[in-house]
Amino acid sequence: MNNIRNTETGEFGLSVGDMRSWFAQAGRVAMIADEFEGVLEHFESYSATVQPEHDATTHKAVQIAPKKVGGVLTQKWQIVALNGDELAQIDAQRVADEKASADAARITITKRQALLALFDLRGIKDSDIDAQIDQIPDETQRYRARVDWQGAASIESDSPTVQMLAASLSLSEGDLQALFDYAKAL
Repeated sequence: MNNIRNTETGEFGLSVGDMRSWFAQAGRVAMIADEFEGVLEHFESYSATVQPEHDATTHKAVQIAPKKVGGVLTQKWQIVALNGDELAQIDAQRVADEKASADAARITITKRQALLALFDLRGIKDSDIDAQIDQIPDETQRYRARVDWQGAASIESDSPTVQMLAASLSLSEGDLQALFDYAKAL
C-alpha cells in the first residue's frame, strides 16, 4: 500500500517500508503494522482510489497530492501524456509482441513435406511451382524467389516466397493452413 504521506515534507505515495526506513535512519525503532492506517507522528494514511480510465498507449495516471473529500483524506490522480521514452518503450513492446505472435503461429516443415502435401492435396508438382516462379516479371524478384524455393531446406508458412507462391497458385489462407497441417503429419 503506497497511500501514506509525510505531513512534514509533503511527500505522498509512501509505503510502510518507507516509514520504517525513515524511523531507522532517525535511529528509532517503530513497530508499524503492514496495513498501517491512521497517523503516526508526521505520517498519515489516506484513502485509496481507483486510477481513472485512460488510454495507456498515450497517457498514464500519476498520483498527485491527496485531498480531503467529505472530511476524508483521499488519493488523487492526474492523467498525463507519456514522454518520448515511454512511448518508445510501448512501441518496442508492441513490436516484440507482434513478433512473438508471428513466431508462435509460424509452421516450419521440410521441403519434402511441402512437396508431398502440395501433390497429395492439390496435385501441384515441383514443376508447377517452377512455372509460377518463371512467370514473375521482375528479374530480381524472380531470382530471389527461385533461390529461396530451390535452396530452402525448410519451408516456413509465413515466408514472403510461400505467400507469393500461394497467391499465384490460388491457394487461400485456409488452403495454405491445411497444406501445412497435413505436411506436419507426414
